Amino acid sequence: MSVTRPSSSSAASFVRSLPTSRPWRIAFYLVALAALFLAPVYLQSSYSVRILVLVCLFGAASTGWNLIGGYANQISLGHTVFFGIGAYATVIFQGTLGLSPWLAIPTGIVLAVIVALLIGWPTFQLSGHYFALATLALLPVFHIIATYWEDLTGGSVGISVPILPSGLDTLQFDTPTPFFYIAAVLLVLVMILARWVRQSVLGLQLDAIRLNPQASTLAGVNQFRAKMKALVMSAAVVAVAGSLYGAFLQFMDPDTAFSWNTTLNLVLFAMVGGVRFWWGPALGALILIPFGEFASAQLTGNLAALGQLAYGVLLILLVLFQPRGIGGLFSIVWQKATGRKL
Repeated sequence: MSVTRPSSSSAASFVRSLPTSRPWRIAFYLVALAALFLAPVYLQSSYSVRILVLVCLFGAASTGWNLIGGYANQISLGHTVFFGIGAYATVIFQGTLGLSPWLAIPTGIVLAVIVALLIGWPTFQLSGHYFALATLALLPVFHIIATYWEDLTGGSVGISVPILPSGLDTLQFDTPTPFFYIAAVLLVLVMILARWVRQSVLGLQLDAIRLNPQASTLAGVNQFRAKMKALVMSAAVVAVAGSLYGAFLQFMDPDTAFSWNTTLNLVLFAMVGGVRFWWGPALGALILIPFGEFASAQLTGNLAALGQLAYGVLLILLVLFQPRGIGGLFSIVWQKATGRKL
């Protein structure tokens, strides 16, 4: 009895149909969501769940950075300021004023947007790298303010939030699992926003600005307006992530709020995951944060230095040989397998 085998052409046609099949995409997103929200069930330690909280918060913050830094290629070296503003808002509201942390989130957003407008309004009307230079100057300025405004920020010692009854209203919990779900919801919402921006008219305008600023102007794109919209959304997203980070730590000081390491990480997560992809920064955070935590926990002394060296070398190799990040590598594999772009 002969067995009929599917032809290679029909198999290829089936595979090529997957990327454009809406049910397949929905199924993939549902599986990814299920894996995300079920992760604490399979993780046995609170430490692992805490790492996932950091992945979600910094993945959301890096996605926020990518709205302006990746989509429009307007490199910001001071987004930690928005992150720190949100974090301080939460800790001050709870630790100093005795108010709900949920009131701190909109306050942090408003303050971050005001700072973003003050920076973007003059610099986006000029050509060149004035925006990058202006954001670079932000970080030490806010670090100094937080250090010497002791009545509000606690100075270099920082502010601690007192232990309050566990619950959603105080954002204090007996285990990190409830906070993980809050952070995961934030990450999902931010990624939805990033995907929407990518596919919107604003996303097309930002693409045009990134690829050829002069040609985009000739095509009728209002560069100033498009950049300002992206910056405002970016600052707001990063501020929310910072607010939840402050609630998670229950403490904040100038070195934590306005750290150069945080600025570097927000950029690196996006670059490693892929700045052209709405899911790239979250992927970068998912890879680099657990790697960094593992290296810190397992490697000590000279081994720790070797771990940091290996980390740096891997990043350099990635930038040199795969500048589109891991997302770009996935895109190449996907396109070869299906004949369609990811």
